[in-house]
Amino acid sequence: DAYKCIASNVHADCTYTVSLSVTESESAPAPREERKVPDEKEMWEILVKADKKDYERICIEYGFTDFRGMLKRLKEMKKKVDTEVSHPPVWLLSLQGAEPIRTQFSLGKYELKQVGTKYQLVVKNVSMKDSGMYSLQVADKRMSAVLNVVGLSLTSRNRVTVTERQTGVFECKLTKRVDGVLWRWNGAELKRDEKHDITVSEDGLTHTLKVKDVRPSDLGLYSVCVGDKTSSGQMLIDSTSLNPSLTPSLPCPHPESAPPLPPVCPSLTPILPLPHPHSLTDKDGVQVVKQGAVHKLVFSNVGEKHEGKYTFRAKGAESEAILSIADPPVIDADLLALLAKEPITVKAGQTATIKIPFHGKPVPKISWFRDGLEVCEDEKTELEKSPTQAVLVLKACVREDSGNILLKLKSDCGTAVANLHLNVIDKPKPPHGSLEFLEHTGQCVSMKWKAPRDNGGKQVTSFVVERKLVGKKSWVKVGEVDSKTTSFSTNKVEEGTAYQFRVRAVNSEGISDPLVSDEVFAGDPIVAGNARAPQLVDARKDAITITWAPPGLDGGAPILGYIVERRKKGSNVWVPASKEPIQVEDMEYEFRVTAVNRAGPGIPSSASIPVMAKDPIRAPGLVKNINVTDSTNSSVSLAWEKPEQGDEPQGYILEMRAGESKEWTKCSKIPITSTSYTVGGLQERNKYFFRIRAVNEGGVGEPKELDRGVYAMPPPGNPTVFPNNPALVSRVGDGVFRVGDGLSLSLVQGSPPPTVMWLKDGTPAKGKETITKGPKMSQFLVPSAQRSDSALYRILLRNEYGEKYHDLRVRVADFPRPPTNLRLVEDVPNTVTLSWDHTPDNMEDGRAHYVIMKRDASTATWFTVAERVHGNKYTVTGLLPGRKYYFRVIARNDIGDSEPLDSREPWYVARDKERFDLNLKKYEEKDRSSAPKFITPLRNHNAQRGRDCTMSCAVSGNPRPHITWYKGKVNLSDKLKYWHTSSTGVCTLTVPSATTKDTDDYTIVAENTLGKVTSTCRLTVYNPPLPSTQSDTHPPAQSDAPPQLRVMALPLPSLE
Repeated sequence: DAYKCIASNVHADCTYTVSLSVTESESAPAPREERKVPDEKEMWEILVKADKKDYERICIEYGFTDFRGMLKRLKEMKKKVDTEVSHPPVWLLSLQGAEPIRTQFSLGKYELKQVGTKYQLVVKNVSMKDSGMYSLQVADKRMSAVLNVVGLSLTSRNRVTVTERQTGVFECKLTKRVDGVLWRWNGAELKRDEKHDITVSEDGLTHTLKVKDVRPSDLGLYSVCVGDKTSSGQMLIDSTSLNPSLTPSLPCPHPESAPPLPPVCPSLTPILPLPHPHSLTDKDGVQVVKQGAVHKLVFSNVGEKHEGKYTFRAKGAESEAILSIADPPVIDADLLALLAKEPITVKAGQTATIKIPFHGKPVPKISWFRDGLEVCEDEKTELEKSPTQAVLVLKACVREDSGNILLKLKSDCGTAVANLHLNVIDKPKPPHGSLEFLEHTGQCVSMKWKAPRDNGGKQVTSFVVERKLVGKKSWVKVGEVDSKTTSFSTNKVEEGTAYQFRVRAVNSEGISDPLVSDEVFAGDPIVAGNARAPQLVDARKDAITITWAPPGLDGGAPILGYIVERRKKGSNVWVPASKEPIQVEDMEYEFRVTAVNRAGPGIPSSASIPVMAKDPIRAPGLVKNINVTDSTNSSVSLAWEKPEQGDEPQGYILEMRAGESKEWTKCSKIPITSTSYTVGGLQERNKYFFRIRAVNEGGVGEPKELDRGVYAMPPPGNPTVFPNNPALVSRVGDGVFRVGDGLSLSLVQGSPPPTVMWLKDGTPAKGKETITKGPKMSQFLVPSAQRSDSALYRILLRNEYGEKYHDLRVRVADFPRPPTNLRLVEDVPNTVTLSWDHTPDNMEDGRAHYVIMKRDASTATWFTVAERVHGNKYTVTGLLPGRKYYFRVIARNDIGDSEPLDSREPWYVARDKERFDLNLKKYEEKDRSSAPKFITPLRNHNAQRGRDCTMSCAVSGNPRPHITWYKGKVNLSDKLKYWHTSSTGVCTLTVPSATTKDTDDYTIVAENTLGKVTSTCRLTVYNPPLPSTQSDTHPPAQSDAPPQLRVMALPLPSLE
């Protein structure tokens, strides 16, 4: 059934209907069989049989939830499979027709390397030809890579063949854009001029040289230079024509003798084909001259009968030439005189036709010029040409067509010129300017005007004056004056009436357009209007000059004069100005002017700008002694002196222009305040001109130009070596190199750049070295120096100003080999003499020497006994009795130390033998008893840890004092570590292999029966300096930085 729900309120009702259907119940569904969720191993077996796209669906169906984790573990699985390639890899170079690269037949150019599973193709001595695509093919698989060789290469033709009098073209293509490309001809530099045209493409890679009008003198070797690279080409004239050769056309002046024809080969038959071909003989007025292989035709009294085509034949080959009679263009002299004397006159609106006959052969080129400009055809101008006359037609002429006209006839034989003047007459132009009234009263009106600028080509005969009442249209003639009069007065006026006047010029061709005035009243004059503010003309300390313009309204009467007044700036009181000198200098004044006519003073003008009563500042004069103080490849330094004339300058304006330019440009945006300046940003070896002007408030002085142009380059002179000698880039020392290091010699040169030659022991260097040249340096580089590279190197510099050389001694060394056969001998107690056999490097390396070292058998520390021992024998002293020592000998040179030569067994220093008693007769001596006294007391000592320290003093006393040593308060008599002696009053205490524990106060006590004395000193033991392992003590190669060494020690040691 249907059930309805209704919801309502005061505004509206809402109804919703629902249908309910009751059916019989179905049987309960069978219980769903529960499926066991498979584990990961079982899931893998299920998924192996399915597609990858169904993996997720199958996992959901089987209730397997860790699907993503299983995929992650699948990616991490690896399986190793060993396969054998049936075909080895083959390298292909596509630019060579896809032919395989046979490395075994490439003479070392290509090398195939295999590192594990990686293959490498090594291309040696790469050049621009090696650029291209390289491919690796394994079976049917191929991989490719492109090799781009970056560098500068020149591509140009080695030979250019051109026809004589034509244009030869050389073209150079670069791989990258560079500046400083130079063209040369037979070694001489070429510049862009009328003969040579040098252009560069937009991308900067193609440079072109065009040689115009090639002659035999232009043949030679043309080359293009880019840095230290050069490409050359030869220019040849095409000689592919037939052996017999004739000039294509031979114009001959008439009737003089024609020039001989070019030489031809033997056995030729000259034939005149027109009008009827026949062989030439001497009877035809043509002389055939034979000079070996040269045949000539000589014409006498050349006439029209000799015109035609001449053919020369030699063994089936032909060459032709045309002989024509040439006459220069000529215009009748009487016609030229008439045209120069009488102008051609035509009225405005008419057509002017100018015909000038001439004769000449061949027909010359006809050109018309009017006031210096060539006339071209247009709607108004026609140019007619014929073999016998030139015609110029000008339609609807106007006054502007008047002027000088020139006819120019030009051919290969000569030029003719005709000059004439065209005068177009018309009515005159209106009078110039405006109509000016001198007076307009009730009884008279006076006026004046200016003559017209253009009289129409005819003399002006008179001027017609007319007037009319304002508001009327009719004009009434009131008078006429001749052409010499430009003023008029009339009394035919009524007081208080407004009039207008006009004036027209008259000549024989008609009357001009009128010049109309403004309205003017006839009546009594009124005061004039105000004049314009006065303008300053000149100001000095005792006088001021001003000027002003008359008022626009004169009040109907002539201006009789002006009243000039002045006042001090800031004051309201005006006083009449006078011509007396100003009494107060440096005072500012203002001025005003009042115009006066018959009606009285008019309205005063506005005040002028304040004027200071002082002398004006004069502009500075010419700058003195401008000169060049220095110049480089990009700058020029100039200096000058202040001008003597004029007032003190406040600055200077320095200008320059390039050698070929005519425009001056300022070197700085603001004036230069000093008397010197350096102009930068110049082009190397370009020529520049300079000029300078002084400037102040008074104006700018006259320019002073440098006497000559200056080139942007260092001052020329003899070649010089850089003040700091050429640098030897070595990590060892000056002039010393280690075997295997790079040997580099460089030099900064002089100006102009000299040629450089490197010599090794007096002969030019030829070997594995690389010599690099630049604008300011020359570098001599040996990549891996050997002992054989040790020599005296000389760099030889030459330029046009002289030559100079510099010698460099270079020695290549290595670590020395160790000495051999160490022997020990004790000839003197407490000393050991060491002897050994020299190192083999002693003779080869004169700077090799030896270092002697020792160590106590009870310690592991070696101590240096002696350095720079040049012999093979040395005696070590200062050994302590009863101790064992080891000894070491090391060979050393500038490179480093050799392996040490050590003594095999320790050397024992025997103790002193015990004293023996000697019985002598009793000797009675004088009483010399004295208490102990220190002659030299102890002094403080600083000792390095591990070194022996010996302290001593001198004591006197009789009987002999008993000596006792103390460390602090500890008696050292029974301490075996310390060794002490007392002999002849000198007491010595030795602290062997001192340690920091030995730092203390040491006291000596000397006593006998007469007294007791003491002396104390301080022993300080410090740690030895240790180089830090965090810093490199050797600077990098080719570096000027000094070696840096970090020292660590306590207390801080002193460094020297």
